[in-house]
Amino acid sequence: MTSKQLIFRVAEVAGALCLMLLLILWMSGAFAEKIEPGVVEAQGPVVAEDVSTAVAEEAAVPVVEEAAGTVQAERKTVISSRITALIENVLVRAGDVVAAGDPLIRLDDRDLTTRMEEARRGADAAAAERVRTERNLRRAKSLLTQGVVSQGEYDQAEAAFKVADAEWARAQQALQGAEVALSFTVLRAPVDGRIVDRLADSGDMALPGKPLLSLYDPTALRIEVQVRESLVSRLSIGQSLRVRLAVVDEAIEGTVDEIVPQAEAGSRTFLVKVGLPRRAGVYTGMFGRVEIPAGERRRTLIPTAAIEHVGQLDFVRVLDPDRRPERRLVTLGPQTDDGRVEVLSGVRQGERLVLRGGGT
Repeated sequence: MTSKQLIFRVAEVAGALCLMLLLILWMSGAFAEKIEPGVVEAQGPVVAEDVSTAVAEEAAVPVVEEAAGTVQAERKTVISSRITALIENVLVRAGDVVAAGDPLIRLDDRDLTTRMEEARRGADAAAAERVRTERNLRRAKSLLTQGVVSQGEYDQAEAAFKVADAEWARAQQALQGAEVALSFTVLRAPVDGRIVDRLADSGDMALPGKPLLSLYDPTALRIEVQVRESLVSRLSIGQSLRVRLAVVDEAIEGTVDEIVPQAEAGSRTFLVKVGLPRRAGVYTGMFGRVEIPAGERRRTLIPTAAIEHVGQLDFVRVLDPDRRPERRLVTLGPQTDDGRVEVLSGVRQGERLVLRGGGT
């Protein structure tokens, strides 16, 4: 390589390095105007006087605690047989509504029917014998007055009648017992209600005390909840409480029917039973919550119209003394009955908020 070519190559490399250096300086902002460090207050638009606003207020709001529980029937009846017999037919299914006296289950009655017929024939025979001995007694009494028969013969006729009369009474009781036993072959509903569980079917053996069906009174339902001991002292029999059921959109009014005066050793809670009004679509086993008053607490409340929802975040616009809005992230609590909502953080008492649709 000649000296001229070497000089040309060095100049070419030096030019490339200078160009690269200038590019780095430009990208780092060396040729742009710099702002001195400091605090610059943002100047937002001023909200007009006619824009709707509201003030965050502090108020004493009732504190309500919820106790979860299950809907139960106040009156629940288990149907079982009083005799041992084969089940011939089950006449109802779960969910059927029955009235008192309706037949529910029929048992095999052939054996008991035979026994009743035997008892009836025995009663008929005892009645006939009683009639015969009674006639003999009347005849012996008449002959005794005439001096035809002796006192001993009359006494024998009288004793025979007393034996026949006792046998007739025994046969009548046996017949009544057979009729009662035969009536046990038809199991009837003791009260009005709804069948909730069917535990047997045709062909099963019914045993005394063995549950076959269960029913409950749908007009007398209540929710049973466990209430901690610090709250149970605020409750009393007959007190109205709000109840929320998963299947009912609105709260319903319940009445405290019973407070079991014994705490659970593990949870330190008391069982409270709250009666429910009759309502369609409510069944035993459903989940619900009972709202129990727990005093009052000071809270900061804002109107719901001041809240802006962005995804899962909640914002409000707070006015400064110059009526310039500042957007803040807030944490919200439960809503009150008057349409306001508790704010847990982000807003202080006395600050003015811009309502939705009220300016930029």
